[in-house]
Amino acid sequence: MCEPVSATLGVLSAGAGIAGAVGSHQDAQAQAAAQNRSIANKANQRNRQYELTNLRGIAEYNQAVMDVEREQDAQALAFAGFAAEEELAKDDRINQYLAQDQTLVEKLLGESFVKEGGRSRSYGKNAAKQIGRKRAMMVSNDTRSDIASKRNVDKRRKSADAQRQKLFAQVATPFRAGPAPSQDIEFVKGPSKLGLVANVVGAAVDGASTYNSFAPDGKKLGGD
Repeated sequence: MCEPVSATLGVLSAGAGIAGAVGSHQDAQAQAAAQNRSIANKANQRNRQYELTNLRGIAEYNQAVMDVEREQDAQALAFAGFAAEEELAKDDRINQYLAQDQTLVEKLLGESFVKEGGRSRSYGKNAAKQIGRKRAMMVSNDTRSDIASKRNVDKRRKSADAQRQKLFAQVATPFRAGPAPSQDIEFVKGPSKLGLVANVVGAAVDGASTYNSFAPDGKKLGGD
């Protein structure tokens, strides 16, 4: 076979080998780049999910705090209204006592002036005693009512305080973010450039070997 043919075969062999080596290197680079993009995307998704989880947790905690404050205010307002009603009821009892006492005195004293003679004096004493007994009974009733009212107010206060403490316990522990995802990301290493060089050199050597296989004696590469 003539020398130009052997040279052509050698060049084609070397070119094909080099092209294959470069193509394989580029494919490996593209594959590594795709894997690294996937790794980076997953890391970014983890970070975004972590941030969203924290934002949601903070928002939910703040909303819970506001809800608890509103419920506590409602409890306080309800207790204040109950205490005010009890105080008004106490004032009503006092006014009722005064009115009953005045009516009682007027009635008994008015009847005493109608009596005549010796009976008038004794009736006045009896009227005074009867007024005293009636007053003592009314005062006793009012006292019992005041004691019952105070107990009711104290009971309602304790219940309101317990409810407020129970509500506060729901938000006593602020939201705390969990551990952040690790930022130590390990990417896939791409193909070695030294390997590409070695493959290109190997392709060139194969091309030279092909040339030598078809070159006439005295024209072979590396020959004397």
